[in-house]
Amino acid sequence: METPSAGDIAAANASNGTNADAAGAPTVVTDKTPLEKLQETVEKNPLDFNSWVSLLAHVQSETTTPRETVEATYDQFLEEFSLCFGYWNKYAQYEYSLSSKTALDGSGPLADSKEAKNNAREVYERGVVAVKHSVDMWMKYCEFLIHTLHCPVDETRPILERAVAACGADPLAGPLWELYIQLETVNNDMPRLNQVFKRIMHQPLRNLEEFWEKYNQYVLTQQLQTLATLEEQKALASDGEEIMDEGLLRVKIVNTVEAVKNKSIETVYHRQAFEAGIDRSYFHVTPVSEAALKNWHSYLDFEEAASDDSRCEILYERCLISCANYEEIWLRYVAWNEKVRGFEAADAVFQRAVTIFLKYRASIYLEYAAFLESHNKLQKAQDTYMKVLSDVAPKLAEAFLHYCNFKRRRGDAETAKTWYERGLETVESQPEVYAYVTVSYTAFLFKSMGDVASARAVFERAVQKIDASVLLWLNFIHFEINAGDTNADIVPRVSHVYERALEDNCSLTMDEKNDLWFQYVEFMENYGDNVAKVRELRSKEMAWKLKNAQHRERLIKVLNFEPSSTSDYNEVFA
Repeated sequence: METPSAGDIAAANASNGTNADAAGAPTVVTDKTPLEKLQETVEKNPLDFNSWVSLLAHVQSETTTPRETVEATYDQFLEEFSLCFGYWNKYAQYEYSLSSKTALDGSGPLADSKEAKNNAREVYERGVVAVKHSVDMWMKYCEFLIHTLHCPVDETRPILERAVAACGADPLAGPLWELYIQLETVNNDMPRLNQVFKRIMHQPLRNLEEFWEKYNQYVLTQQLQTLATLEEQKALASDGEEIMDEGLLRVKIVNTVEAVKNKSIETVYHRQAFEAGIDRSYFHVTPVSEAALKNWHSYLDFEEAASDDSRCEILYERCLISCANYEEIWLRYVAWNEKVRGFEAADAVFQRAVTIFLKYRASIYLEYAAFLESHNKLQKAQDTYMKVLSDVAPKLAEAFLHYCNFKRRRGDAETAKTWYERGLETVESQPEVYAYVTVSYTAFLFKSMGDVASARAVFERAVQKIDASVLLWLNFIHFEINAGDTNADIVPRVSHVYERALEDNCSLTMDEKNDLWFQYVEFMENYGDNVAKVRELRSKEMAWKLKNAQHRERLIKVLNFEPSSTSDYNEVFA
């Protein structure tokens, strides 16, 4: 009886859920658990937001999921989507809940009360660092301290101070200031509350008038010394009067605060239309609407024209919460910082973009490398290019070209040549991209190195590999026209390229060949020294048209030496 092979055993076992090892011994194949499937999905695509959400829901709903697994899942998710304030809050609440959850072995709670509180606070601290300019994030943290932990005021006030320093000027920061008012009211610290009210009047809040009404109610219940210090009272007194009627002083105090409030209201009014055009103030993976994106740009234009650097920065940071995935906003913020605050500030913005928000997007790295080079940070620029070519997008033609030009500008021609060759090898299976890299490479060889022979050899190799690219043929022709010294040199070489492109076995389309015939005749008219050859070439053109059922009229159509539009360019490098 014939002994079955290992392959036969594997095939037979496939139907009953088993595989065979190399020795032919059957091994049972177990289906992956839902947790494993979700983990595998997000590992393959870390930007799959919906799968992450499903994974987080799964690990928290399963009571048997180890604490370490839940924490690791939150950490990994928030590394990818750090602006999701709601998930920072969920993570912190999970940590806080561990003191009330029993370990699987029944040994006690998963964390004691102190550990749970500290861990929750640590998560909130990470959250407000990651989403520093989010009113929602700070609100969650402060509410946790005040309403859940019931922290003493001396613990809570510094956090509220950090919160209003980070985003107290946000038009939507009203709830944050309201929380501050509540804190000082409960603490019965009326002088502090007075200062909080005065600070609020400087903020362009949407509901500033509501705070103004609260301030007026507050004033009615307070002593004069609470509303103004002795120095402030003297400053308000008329023309050196030592004593002023208390009622008149109160009016002056309120009028002074009202003047500040009115100025803030004017600020709100001028920005009202822009604020109305903001469709969301939080981050989400779904795209921002075209109208909202346009509104952000218009709003930024307005603030930049007003030349208030503080307001500009606040608006940029607000914008980047909802538009964190938009490279154009990051680059605009970089440009503004570079102009207003210099290299260090602009570099910090770039660092945030490439390490957190756009870390998988090669184009932002290439912009960063160019920025570094322009500031003579050559080693950092080199490292940034290598990051793209080795990790982010090792097959991206645009990255090869940018790096080669970087090396060319540095005078390192040999390294540039090496990387051009690597680039051609990498994109060999993409004809149009191969053609584009070839054109750049030959321009470098010809214009930068003066090596006509090498440039011609690269063109020859390219048209043998891919003869269906009109871009390649046109640039080959253009090269030969510019490489010759005299018409006697130019005409035979250029004619040879035209003849090869127009051969029946060349893969160019009929329309492309039709246009090339027109250009060929025009070239001979302009460069040839024998009119008989021009007439002969026209006869060949007409014969070709007749043979291939093309219109015999000689219509002008200019073929481009480069991709015809931005969309073409994007498609090539997609």
